[in-house]
Amino acid sequence: MKTTLLTAGSEPYAVTACVVCCGSDIAVVIGGGAAPHIGAVALASPRPSLKNNGAVSASASVLCRLGHKDDQPAREAALYLASRFNTNVTVTVGLHLDEAGADDIAALQQSLQQILHKVEAWLLAAQA
Repeated sequence: MKTTLLTAGSEPYAVTACVVCCGSDIAVVIGGGAAPHIGAVALASPRPSLKNNGAVSASASVLCRLGHKDDQPAREAALYLASRFNTNVTVTVGLHLDEAGADDIAALQQSLQQILHKVEAWLLAAQA
């Protein structure tokens, strides 16, 4: 299995991703902020687009811990990567900052987007 550890953003908004290629499948664990944890897990599988245009889309199932809000980023990341790489993908997300305000959440979301771009770039290079 190919693996890597990637980081984006700066403290306290840093986000780290551990990426594992499991055969043709992909597993990604993303944690960040002051207390990385397991907040939600999404499993996405590719499928033909419902628009019948030949594109690849994906469907996802999500498990979220009670009181956590990590389900949306886990789902969005899993759907994107499953569609992009036409394979099964799990994404686990756990991001936390104590008493986070709107600016803190925006900074953490920006780090999350940066880490997804790094994950995508690493996966493309790993395929080569």
